[in-house]
Amino acid sequence: MEKSSFTKEIKDEITSLEFSSMVNMSLLSAFLKCNGTLKVHDKKEIVVLKTENAQVAKYIYNLLKKEFKGVNLTFTFRKNMRFNKSYEYLINIFSMVDEIFEKLELDFLSSKIPLKLTNKDEKVRGYAIGLFLCSGSCSNPISSNYHFEIYTHDEEYSKNIVKLFNKIKVYPFEFKEIKRRNNYVVYLKKSEQIASFLAYMDANNCSLTYEGYRLDRDLVNYTNRQANLDVYNYKKSIKKSEELIKIINLIDDRIGIDNIYNEKIRELCKLRKENPEASYNDLASLLSEKLSKKVSKSNINHLIIKIKEMGERLNER
Repeated sequence: MEKSSFTKEIKDEITSLEFSSMVNMSLLSAFLKCNGTLKVHDKKEIVVLKTENAQVAKYIYNLLKKEFKGVNLTFTFRKNMRFNKSYEYLINIFSMVDEIFEKLELDFLSSKIPLKLTNKDEKVRGYAIGLFLCSGSCSNPISSNYHFEIYTHDEEYSKNIVKLFNKIKVYPFEFKEIKRRNNYVVYLKKSEQIASFLAYMDANNCSLTYEGYRLDRDLVNYTNRQANLDVYNYKKSIKKSEELIKIINLIDDRIGIDNIYNEKIRELCKLRKENPEASYNDLASLLSEKLSKKVSKSNINHLIIKIKEMGERLNER
């Protein structure tokens, strides 16, 4: 079984598409490089391919038939009894092995990526698709643990894949490589890059799905951050209001609010005591209405500074 149902969705979308012969050859080269096993059957060399995805197996089988006319293939399946008892699909290539190896520039003993099959962007796209169909997986976008990976058994080959993908011109991808048990994993962790790479492989519907979930989650996170910020600002505003009311009470005790000469300061002191939760904008509106003339938010800030200075002078005395 695939590591996630979303991985299967991606592979199902890709295998529903038709590509040019140029792209198909690069795709087959990557798939056979990662998946192929060279064996001897009746004193003849054969290539064995296997996958747990029936759609991928059928797709590769048809591509081999299309690109190598007259090739002798068999398509079989068996139950994998070792792990999760899933089905394993096998493609056996009984003829044209030398020609296939030559045209796909295959060398199971080399870690190099064939230059002639990756010297154009479309060829790199095909190579990327072949690698993903062979051993790729992608986390479900519902999960917040974004992860896209392709694994191989060859450390040097995985490093070459990273170099190849990070040179793609249409998008500045940041692939990295890590060892995990006996495998070497080429991976992406950034959600926007994963969505872009899915689109690069022509899995456009899956890319839109991935992007949609990501944007929805980002919106929720933004809303939560904004709500937390509003709560913080509210608490901060209330604390400042309480500190100012203490100063106003001191002024009232010492000289009496009604004895304040400046009309704006006098009325603002009264309004602040009556409206402890009011913002500076609210106070500006209330004071404007009280005095029947326009009072700005900056003016409120200036008046509050004057009230604090008055409180400090009374404290000194």
